[in-house]
Amino acid sequence: MSDMRFFFPAAQGTQGSRNFYTACVPFGMLSRLMAIDTGNVMDRSQRQVDTKRANAISKYICENEESFVLPALTGVIEDETLEFIPASKGASVGELNLSMDAVIKLFDGQHRATGILDAIKQRRELKSQQVTIQLFVNMSLADRQQAFSDINSNAKAVSASLNMTYNKRDSAVNAIKEEIAKVTAWEDQIDYEKNVVGKNTDKLFTYRHVVQASRLLLGIGPKQEPDPILVTDISKWWNAISEAVAWKWQVRLEQEVGPENSVAFTAAGLMTLARVYRQLTDKYGSRYSVNAYARALKNLNWLKTDEMWLGNLVDEKGNMTSGTAGQIEAADRIVECVSSYCEMMGAKA
Repeated sequence: MSDMRFFFPAAQGTQGSRNFYTACVPFGMLSRLMAIDTGNVMDRSQRQVDTKRANAISKYICENEESFVLPALTGVIEDETLEFIPASKGASVGELNLSMDAVIKLFDGQHRATGILDAIKQRRELKSQQVTIQLFVNMSLADRQQAFSDINSNAKAVSASLNMTYNKRDSAVNAIKEEIAKVTAWEDQIDYEKNVVGKNTDKLFTYRHVVQASRLLLGIGPKQEPDPILVTDISKWWNAISEAVAWKWQVRLEQEVGPENSVAFTAAGLMTLARVYRQLTDKYGSRYSVNAYARALKNLNWLKTDEMWLGNLVDEKGNMTSGTAGQIEAADRIVECVSSYCEMMGAKA
């Protein structure tokens, strides 16, 4: 900053017929430059700020001071005196010279910017950190609104499966992931990228579904950490029942069952089987082993056409349902059958 002006390292570029500048701006200067685009929806080019979302970004920055990553903000710079000073003749990199009265109106990244401003209120040492801003010039309100629409129309949300796969900060998911990797029947059978297993795939389940089911198995919510001692129950249970429900390739081929005709190959069936373990454990503790439960499950007919699943996992038209109530009812029926078998056999091993 010199003579009441800001100087930022920047690069100059062109998109379509518009020039733009990409500048590195310290967090502490954002509040001096940025104007939150507010007012009637027709008078702004951004969505209203969702405080909860902005606070989540602020928390992320504060809790990961050494390793946070923020994508560039995008907006229009309103400053008639703006000047780009190239590092050398004809260079596209240099310095952006702005008036202290310049105003930036964002049309992408408003929540990130709001989160940054909140973060530096809590941690003043963050003021020197920087964020990249892509700045366009000479854009009308209509231009900014169209840019907002273009950016968000072409954006594609990351699947929950892929996000969990790449997120190394979630210790709970990582602990569950280690147990999932021990399930031999699931080797190369989990889709770590998609949220739903499609028809033309050789995968059994999506990663988000096996994580969700494993949480149900342990009886923990999405924000709870698994007990380090009990977390091994995940691999023990899924491995024990793999043959009984025909997840193993050899058994699957012998019995001619698969995603098209077995409830055990669906996300709803997977959740149901997790609920079965939880109910049996709550009911019997360690009285019976998972192997005993698996032997009992082997006696059940997992075909979708079996009357056992009608009205809970399968509707009157023969289609799978996904509601929690149906899973609980199906789990209750399975637990009745398993309990009868174990109590009759007196099985322990």
